[in-house]
Amino acid sequence: MLAAGISTSVLSTAWGQQLYQTHSDGSIWQYTGTPCKGASCPGWIELDNNPNLSMIAAGGGALFEMHKDGSIWRYTGPACSGGFCPGWAELDNNPAAVAIGVGDNGVGYEVHGDDGSLWVSTGEPCAGGYCPGWVELQTNAFGGNSDGYPHYCTNGPILVWQNLVGEFDVSGNLSLFGGTIDSWTGIDPSAEYCAVTANSLYEVESGGAIRQYTGSPITYDWLTIDQNVLTEGIAAGGAGVYQQRLVERTGYYTTWQYTGTPCIGTKCPGWVKIDNHPYTGMPAVGSNSVYQLRMPPGKVTIWQYTGTPCKANVCSGWVQLDDNPTTTSIVAGPVTFPAYPIQAGF
Repeated sequence: MLAAGISTSVLSTAWGQQLYQTHSDGSIWQYTGTPCKGASCPGWIELDNNPNLSMIAAGGGALFEMHKDGSIWRYTGPACSGGFCPGWAELDNNPAAVAIGVGDNGVGYEVHGDDGSLWVSTGEPCAGGYCPGWVELQTNAFGGNSDGYPHYCTNGPILVWQNLVGEFDVSGNLSLFGGTIDSWTGIDPSAEYCAVTANSLYEVESGGAIRQYTGSPITYDWLTIDQNVLTEGIAAGGAGVYQQRLVERTGYYTTWQYTGTPCIGTKCPGWVKIDNHPYTGMPAVGSNSVYQLRMPPGKVTIWQYTGTPCKANVCSGWVQLDDNPTTTSIVAGPVTFPAYPIQAGF
């Protein structure tokens, strides 16, 4: 659903893994496939060590990073060696950039903070400070409304613009990109959150209901797959659709996986609990696996789901991948953009 004439450059990264982490010193690390054994977690290799790092985004074998000055870089390889990290090509140097995203097809996007505009990368790198490799898709997402913060969701062929209104209990219109600049079709007038896989779109409503888009604009073509008032958010990717639910009177969350069965009346049997660790954030969903960052006081670990759901309160289906107190974030492939003006990173 990209504008006509845009070519893309999809770069494969080594080892076929799409799990990355950032550290507080600005370094970026890629998982190579070896889980922890005891206290040893050797399965990571350094790709960059720039203290100006703001955030990363990945998908389709491509990895992008944004620096605090708004410049955007794409990983080309090789990995770091002896503290030297030459494997990056600059794609843009615009200080207006505040967020980046990548689809499952490896296509990169950037959001500008001055007007909320959305741009897509053609893959052409900068040359001598000139960075022509961007095409504008949305010119002014603010639309003259100072409360209208733009939020974009993408995972390849699906690109969604959500115009959020409100500071705390936000909601907004969902619109699908139509293929040319400023071409968007409204599909729902009110949603709190959106998430997409390579071929499906999901939303969370204010009452906690989760719905899957089935095809027609602003009609009843949404399929309800859950209606739980404790829903806190969803994450989606090639490995499926996941939600976090608040555990009442605790402030903690449980993680659930959608099995494909939609609601029938008020019954929504299509979910299975996969984790109940009290110190986890939203799962990071990759193309074929799901990961989580656990952050109890004084400790940070990364885990991968093995496919074994919880039995009662025992959730053993996870294997540890890292144990590093300086870890600040994980990315496992396409993710939604952070809602402007909140930036990811550190």
